[in-house]
Amino acid sequence: MKRLVTILFVALALATAGCRRYKVIPDRTLGEIFHDAMLTNAYADNQGLNVDSLNIYEPIFARYGYTTADVQYTLEEFSRRKSAHLSDVAEYMILLFDREAAELNRQVAILDTIDNVAKRRAMRTVLHDTMVRVSKAADTARMRFVVDGVRTGEYSVRATYSLDSLDKVGGRRYRVYWICDDSTERIGFGGALIKGGERSLRHTMVAKDGEPKAQLVIDFYNSGVRRVSQPVPRMTIKDIEVIYTPPAEDCVDDLYREQLDLRIFSDSMVRMIEGDRIASRGGAQAGPDGAAPES
Repeated sequence: MKRLVTILFVALALATAGCRRYKVIPDRTLGEIFHDAMLTNAYADNQGLNVDSLNIYEPIFARYGYTTADVQYTLEEFSRRKSAHLSDVAEYMILLFDREAAELNRQVAILDTIDNVAKRRAMRTVLHDTMVRVSKAADTARMRFVVDGVRTGEYSVRATYSLDSLDKVGGRRYRVYWICDDSTERIGFGGALIKGGERSLRHTMVAKDGEPKAQLVIDFYNSGVRRVSQPVPRMTIKDIEVIYTPPAEDCVDDLYREQLDLRIFSDSMVRMIEGDRIASRGGAQAGPDGAAPES
């Protein structure tokens, strides 16, 4: 804003008197011109353009039906009119920006809402187990949960577990990790120390496009603790589930394709509505099937 006003006043100082009669630009229109000029400045700065070497304002003035000389003359008039204040023009320009920002925020909120609705509709539970009790060695095989066929998207892992008070082994941990395609390599480790009492597990893993992941593993037993003889844990794992959500753009595309298949109005109703519209415009009398008879 400061640079714009400086440029305009420099132009005013350099202006020479002409033969034609200059136009005085209304305050609101001048505010709109300032608004457009500010946007142009912002774009030029973002693109790294040298504004001083470009005639970027003349097309703006011309779009409103004015010339550079008209702008110069109008600014000069502000110093002559006691009731006129350039700050009023600036406030109107700011008001325009505020309105645009509010509309942009509204549109962003709509897009966010669409994304959220599409994601909720696309969510799929890819693993679920209600109860696993571990008290002997044969049970430990059930402490490792695997999701095969990993796809790009988000995997939300949730569970409730409790370690029996009789289990005195310290350092037990659960692990959440990926196993790569054609490999036993484990990547993307997450997890936490398993403590006594009932605890909640909440973990989110994101499989990005192009990353070679084959499995998602939630491991409560073989968690990297290396002992010659690992005591069997005494614990309960319940309500474990993994919810998969595709990327937002895929969710929105799927929702759009789904809506294309919906038929809100039947064909007969559409014909009836079309017949009413023709009749209301004074056209030919609609036939019994809603279509206008041939002439």
